[in-house]
Amino acid sequence: MPATLAVAFALAASASANEAGVADNCRGDIAYLPDFLIANDTGAADNRKFRGEAVIAAAYDKALREAASAKTEDDCGAIIKTYLRAWREGHLAVVPADWSPARDAQKKTGNEAAKKPEPKAQIAWLSDKTVLLTFPTFFASATEDIAKMMADNRKRLELTPNWIIDVRNNNGGDDNTYKPIADAVIGNPIFIAGVEFLSTPANIEVTAGLCDFWAPGDRNCIAFLEPLVAAMRAVPPGTYAAHPRLGDTVTRIDPDEPGRKRPARVAVLTDRACGSSCEQFLLAVQQAWNVKLFGRRTSGALDYSNLRPHKLPSGKRLVLYATSRSKRLPHMPIDAVGVLPDVFLPAPADDAARAKEIDAVRALIEQR
Repeated sequence: MPATLAVAFALAASASANEAGVADNCRGDIAYLPDFLIANDTGAADNRKFRGEAVIAAAYDKALREAASAKTEDDCGAIIKTYLRAWREGHLAVVPADWSPARDAQKKTGNEAAKKPEPKAQIAWLSDKTVLLTFPTFFASATEDIAKMMADNRKRLELTPNWIIDVRNNNGGDDNTYKPIADAVIGNPIFIAGVEFLSTPANIEVTAGLCDFWAPGDRNCIAFLEPLVAAMRAVPPGTYAAHPRLGDTVTRIDPDEPGRKRPARVAVLTDRACGSSCEQFLLAVQQAWNVKLFGRRTSGALDYSNLRPHKLPSGKRLVLYATSRSKRLPHMPIDAVGVLPDVFLPAPADDAARAKEIDAVRALIEQR
């Protein structure tokens, strides 16, 4: 056999073996997920019950069949992603094994970030009576910008009676990020439901080491998680523990500055892209006496949260799964329906129609 043919056959055999390895690893990861999720993910049992065991089982069988023909790790990731959506749409994901929030943040400082900068909060006065505040994200990276924007413009904001807050397409993030906005809007006591954490060996282990993964060197992270880990270790496996700082089922929150001048009318624009911390923001501000929500129902990704990474058997992927559940459950689920607006607006057909939503809401709050 000519040398060139021998090389070609060898390369083909190698590629075939590699594809077989990908497929085997993919099937192994899929087979591992159901038992792991039921044991450790706070929403898995409820999701299986509400969606139906037959639906979950059918998605599992389909994923295994498709995994047999997976040729790359990306192929497998896409298959598992689709399978996980059968359990629930939000707060359950699969990512490459080398993924980390810190690595993502480092990527954003490179050339890619220069080409497509991260969207930032914006403020624009539409008239002497009305201001538009746009918040595309509540991720921790936006915390300083939002706090500065609210502080720098406080005097003029307090002289403006009508606010439009646009959180359409807001991708959630961190509840602390929106605190300056809530403080500026809410002048009455509100009530926020707490969360509780599922105690299992896997959940305790990953929570104990989470700061190294999620926020290396962050002392606030360590100070927050240490008492939680102790509380999880103090209860029997398979039961729930409350964070010592967040122990109440419902906590009353009084305004930081009761005498602060706040807007007379606040319209919050929202849509299906608002999820997670964006939805928590809505649950807070909709309790204010001066707030109405406009738009469409939100994503519905809030009941089960506090994601943790777990490496799947192949070592190629992590599953990010929920370790806490809201104490609103079972009486007030959000995942099933999202947060509903006070005033429904049909989905805009294009960017021009989307911009007109702001004009329509402005006319309402200016009573024109």
